[in-house]
Amino acid sequence: MRTLTRLTTSLTSLVVALLITQATIAQEQPAQSNEATAESQVAQGDRQYQMEHKFEKAEQYFLEFNEGATSEDFEKLRPWLKPFTDVEVMMDMFSDPRKMVQWMNAISEPEAVYLMMKCSTEPVMWDTWMTGLTDVPKLTNAMFRFMDPNMYFNWMTGMMDPQVYTSMLALMDPNKYVRWAEVSANPKFYEPMFAFADPNWYTPRLEWMFNPQTFQPMINMFGIPVPAS
Repeated sequence: MRTLTRLTTSLTSLVVALLITQATIAQEQPAQSNEATAESQVAQGDRQYQMEHKFEKAEQYFLEFNEGATSEDFEKLRPWLKPFTDVEVMMDMFSDPRKMVQWMNAISEPEAVYLMMKCSTEPVMWDTWMTGLTDVPKLTNAMFRFMDPNMYFNWMTGMMDPQVYTSMLALMDPNKYVRWAEVSANPKFYEPMFAFADPNWYTPRLEWMFNPQTFQPMINMFGIPVPAS
């Protein structure tokens, strides 16, 4: 009994000592903690900036494909394209049936499919994918979303949400099929499929493949040392 009492007393003393030490360190270094937090936020901001797809080309293609369209029209579509360039945003869509059905409705429009075909063969898109697929913290965050109970709760409650079914009905809107019928007769819609026949199409893409900077994100991911020039 005495041994148990002594052990309990020792553990209590150790815990109190650790708490006092931790409090002392926190009081002595508040500025350093704030500075580290600020640096972390800046680093996260930089990563988000790097992951932001260069939508300038997408907007150009959108305006060329849709005569009479404006930049404001493209901005309405732009958020729905972001999941294809950011795995965390993609998981946001998957984790909420309301968002997912709206997203499916948006990307099933002819102009969205055209932009995905057109942009997917551009080196600027490849750069985005290369950066995203080698961003371990981003991939880890996306993977752990499957362990978030809120994701499954959203799907359980979403099945009882009338808004979800309203968005699903939009997928069967006859006007959507009319737009697809019209675009199927537009030769411009098929341009991305035949771009491979142009010899000039290969030049910038080969330059991308043989550019050492292209694979720098992969080198950084594995921590491979780069010799100084």
